[in-house]
Amino acid sequence: MNELLSEWKITEGHLDVVPEEVGLSSHQLNKLDNHFLNLIAQKKIQAASFLVAREGKIAAWKSMGRLHGSTDQGELQPDSLRKMSSITKAFTSVAIMKLIEDGKLYIDLTVSSILEEFNNPVHKDITLFHLLTHTSGILPVTGYYNEPYPREWWGASGMDNWIRKVLQGPLVCQPGDAYNYSTVGFALLGEIISRVSGKQYEDYITENIIEPLQMTRTFFDVPEHLHSEVCSVDQMDIERLSRENDGSPMPPRSDSGLYSTLFDMWKFGQMLLNGGTFEGQRILGRKSVDLMTRRHLFNVPAYHWGGKIKDKGHALGLDLAIHHLSYESVGTYQLEGSGRTGFFVDPVEKLVVIFMVPSIYSWIPESVLGTKQIIWSSLV
Repeated sequence: MNELLSEWKITEGHLDVVPEEVGLSSHQLNKLDNHFLNLIAQKKIQAASFLVAREGKIAAWKSMGRLHGSTDQGELQPDSLRKMSSITKAFTSVAIMKLIEDGKLYIDLTVSSILEEFNNPVHKDITLFHLLTHTSGILPVTGYYNEPYPREWWGASGMDNWIRKVLQGPLVCQPGDAYNYSTVGFALLGEIISRVSGKQYEDYITENIIEPLQMTRTFFDVPEHLHSEVCSVDQMDIERLSRENDGSPMPPRSDSGLYSTLFDMWKFGQMLLNGGTFEGQRILGRKSVDLMTRRHLFNVPAYHWGGKIKDKGHALGLDLAIHHLSYESVGTYQLEGSGRTGFFVDPVEKLVVIFMVPSIYSWIPESVLGTKQIIWSSLV
């Protein structure tokens, strides 16, 4: 352990309180140091950082490991940037709720009333609710069924007519019958946000969520002078930074486009935990947050990459802890992003947890499940 500590510097961010002041155990939280350093030594993850806040106070905030995996350079910092990937979907869900508050949408509105491509016998009954809960039956994310040759929907002509492309072929289920994780479903929600608001999706999110919360290190297009501060695991991560700002026609980046930091993501999580407000800025009304974060799926099955879940509890664009074996409180809403990042809000314990465990591997159970177990068992 001493050798590991001497190889990797552990950097701590600014804390509001010591853990004991908000009912957390320092001794238990400090286990995260060894936990992550061991995973780094085993080359399961490249680095790790985490932020734990309770009752609106940051009680733990640390980072360790390599910033750039492909070049083996730099050290991950507490405020390093990282692509949030699917955690972007939480911002999309908040935007939909804001437009509902404005009276411009309602939750069971048919998509065909906004996107004409849905005005056909196959897709006419799909609603916003189905898109938000991944129950539309529209094309799941590639590899969801562990298929050996996943379909690349964008095809030879790039993103031209992308809405028609994602609607090609039959639905994988009738709307509402099953949960099938669909990133393109959230791209469609981004398109709806653009058309209803009259703004580009990315501009709407920036003006209505990011800027009011003063999330100053959250971007769809990371400024070039900050590229060196973005955590990357491979060359593709580095190339993506420039490619995402090259002006090519693309669907809205409403499924996986945001870059952010632990601190900025804490602001977003704390806003939801506070019932839609943060430091005097109201993003959503309390009832909207309640609707967005409560359970909406009951006894709905999900294949879930071979998990064959019989009862996939889900909120609106957010996963939920519903199982009696979860360390998180039942009702904790959460999302994970590929790469890997985690975002968790436990309303029972008034806890917000964000962590980054970048890795070239898609899923390392210890880096997510083990991390949650250490953090939640620090509650005293």
